[in-house]
Amino acid sequence: MKSIKILSSVVLFILMSNTLLAQGTKAVRVVYDFSFQSDSTNPASIMKDQYALDIFSDHSKFVSFGKIKMDEYMDSLTKSIEQQGGIQNIRSINVNKGALNINSKNIYEVYKMNDGKIKYQQKLMRETYGYEEDMSSLAWNITDSTQKYGQYNCQLAKLNYGGRNWNALFTTEVPINNGPYKFSGLPGLIVKMWDDKNQCVFELAEMKNIENGNSKIPKSELVKKSEFLKLEENAKTQLLSMANSVLNSGNSQGATVIRSIRDQNGNEIKMDDMIRKMSDAEKKNNNRIEIK
Repeated sequence: MKSIKILSSVVLFILMSNTLLAQGTKAVRVVYDFSFQSDSTNPASIMKDQYALDIFSDHSKFVSFGKIKMDEYMDSLTKSIEQQGGIQNIRSINVNKGALNINSKNIYEVYKMNDGKIKYQQKLMRETYGYEEDMSSLAWNITDSTQKYGQYNCQLAKLNYGGRNWNALFTTEVPINNGPYKFSGLPGLIVKMWDDKNQCVFELAEMKNIENGNSKIPKSELVKKSEFLKLEENAKTQLLSMANSVLNSGNSQGATVIRSIRDQNGNEIKMDDMIRKMSDAEKKNNNRIEIK
């Protein structure tokens, strides 16, 4: 069993949360380790990430640290391009591969309201789209099975959602009605959650207080969930098409030709290699948290 870092003030903070959270952007941050089999046909295709569940007074936010890092980097890159006169004047770009090394399935955000409704959203090309879903009536089956997870006494609950059979260990010793991804509604914090194929696993890694959490819920164009999934697939196709267009842009009169892309160490990244790797990675990235 992995060790779990818990700040000594967390429990006291939780008990006083209504008072503290009302003062501004203070929040409880619950960190989950995430393990996911990205290729449904290959058990060895395990990718790992960490997610932050930031709990505010009236809602919570669930997002990967990879996305947070990527967003910060893309903001700085955009500002740099603007300062140089726009993309039309750029002939060489330095890319921090580490900041962009994030699985395309992990760039979503989930905002969970206290009434059980959620807002799932993601930037698809230039626009941010989202859909709303009522998760307040999830059919949790709380079993009599109990076990220890780290320092916590836990109970096992089961749920069928999104085409997967889920198992959840929750503890009433942490009075937070929340958990990873879209999940909440149990009488305590979910400390571990996994599907019966072990393709998707969330495990509690750390809890702490944060002083400057971003509680703002960004605006997005709301669509039906089915429409969102179509837009997501279309965005992936467009992205690969644009990458190929950039690669061949030297054949178009007046087109911007990016002569070189270099990483943070100054090493050249070949465009055709980068695009080929992107395409191969997407073909193998065929699994989803929700498979239906």
